[in-house]
Amino acid sequence: MSIKTKLVTAATVLTVMAGVGAAGTLTANAATPKCGAICSDFYSATSGTAFVLDAPNQVGQAGQPVTLARANRASKGEDFVLQVLGTVSDFHAAGFVPAGLNALYGGLSVYEIEYAPGASNSFLCLGTAGTPGAGAPVTLEPCGVQAKTLWIFTQQKTSGGTYDVLISAATSRNFQHPYVLTTPAPGAPLVTAQLVAGPSSAFAHQLWNWKTGVLPS
Repeated sequence: MSIKTKLVTAATVLTVMAGVGAAGTLTANAATPKCGAICSDFYSATSGTAFVLDAPNQVGQAGQPVTLARANRASKGEDFVLQVLGTVSDFHAAGFVPAGLNALYGGLSVYEIEYAPGASNSFLCLGTAGTPGAGAPVTLEPCGVQAKTLWIFTQQKTSGGTYDVLISAATSRNFQHPYVLTTPAPGAPLVTAQLVAGPSSAFAHQLWNWKTGVLPS
């Protein structure tokens, strides 16, 4: 049973997403003009908007690593859609999120980030093939199947602006210091790493934001 189906069966209070452009999707202009008001460009606090989330060579297949690449409005590999699915408490009630995460982050929103080249559904989302851990690769994985493609966003204000820490909802232990989306360096595959500092004082390479507007050429 898929995540979305199980959430409906559990009668949780949320809007279920039915694909790119569905009601409830957080929309923003993005990398390619064709993606327009559907997609979002994710970037790290370490490199700013010069480098954004990318599926290298515009290949969309399960298990493919994702990186940060130089922003390029002609690259469909940089087109991603952010979908809000509900709260951590919703997913805990449906049996997808452990009690430890719910106790600390129950009121926060849960998202999927789907790869959508040229505003087309790929049905592949940012996630982990296995259990998130130190240095675990972040890859494209089938959306809506298990918690490994779910991310809990917790906001942090810094001197450079407001960012989010993206906690893997598949974290099964160390809830005070969960595994989060981390960039080693632009061009290097993204990984999960433990948030040792805590959401209120995360390191820059674990802070994320997304940009509105078609990227400059």
